[in-house]
Amino acid sequence: MKKLKQIFSDRTVATVLLAIVLMVVMGSLRPDKVPGLYPKEYWATKIHWKNCADGVITGDSRALMGVSPEELQKNLLYRQIRNYGFGANWYSRQYLEATEALFWEGADKRAVFMGISPHSLTHRETVQGHFIELSRQSKQDSFLDIHFGAMVNFFEPMSFRDAMQGLLPSLAPTHTLKNYRPDGWVAVHKQPLSLDEVKRYRKIFEDRQVSDEVINTIMEYVTKWRSQGIDVYGFILPTCPQMVDVEQQVSGFNQDAFVADFKRAGGTWIDVDLCKYECIDGSHLQDTGALQFSQDLAALILEAADDVKPVNVGENK
Repeated sequence: MKKLKQIFSDRTVATVLLAIVLMVVMGSLRPDKVPGLYPKEYWATKIHWKNCADGVITGDSRALMGVSPEELQKNLLYRQIRNYGFGANWYSRQYLEATEALFWEGADKRAVFMGISPHSLTHRETVQGHFIELSRQSKQDSFLDIHFGAMVNFFEPMSFRDAMQGLLPSLAPTHTLKNYRPDGWVAVHKQPLSLDEVKRYRKIFEDRQVSDEVINTIMEYVTKWRSQGIDVYGFILPTCPQMVDVEQQVSGFNQDAFVADFKRAGGTWIDVDLCKYECIDGSHLQDTGALQFSQDLAALILEAADDVKPVNVGENK
């Protein structure tokens, strides 16, 4: 007993024990986990998807949060649709190549559901986006995130303010729940709603316009995929009226020209109601709005699918 007291009286041992106790307490103050994957587990798994789908949803965070594969599958004849959206993503050649790798080899029916936002059409030199960042993750980090997601999440750094808000949720100015679903959709529910993103995106578009190079790359892949028998459906992702105004006035996006080029490349364009669904922050859809939009999108795709004709190699050249 005396020896035990001596051990605990050692400052190093006492400090280590105190640190362990504090880590356990802080980790326990995290909000209860919603159904779905742990965030790092989700991202590390998603970036390594291959040969796993016959339908792929593409785009940036607006597609990531705005389109539910499950809702599309309820009405469309695909075995497995995946949401391959990423935060701050743009339609780079690397991303489109990775999209193509998701298809099952020899699948009879394949489709890309291409969610378009003006931000996803801007070219970036310094800000690469989440897809590029994840694709550079080491194998060791990916292994830890995939197989020890719960532990990684528990020990993720957290501020004292976050801990207090976890203990007393009423202190938090906003309440946001994110459900990282295995099919790639991130369902987000936030209260209260805001328009925070509108001002930020106005500044982004003042500094960086929609890129012709990115648009040309998209059209190249639409032509390529259609020649391979892959259906390609394009649509603008819904947002709030204020954001629509900013994107139409400041981004440099010419929707009519884009749609005309998309159709010439062999794609099928889907016109959607841009302001019909509840938006959480001036850009992204609330989970309930995303579910409704996904149902409506599936119905519109079904209507358009009857008009989709096979494209022969070289037809659009």
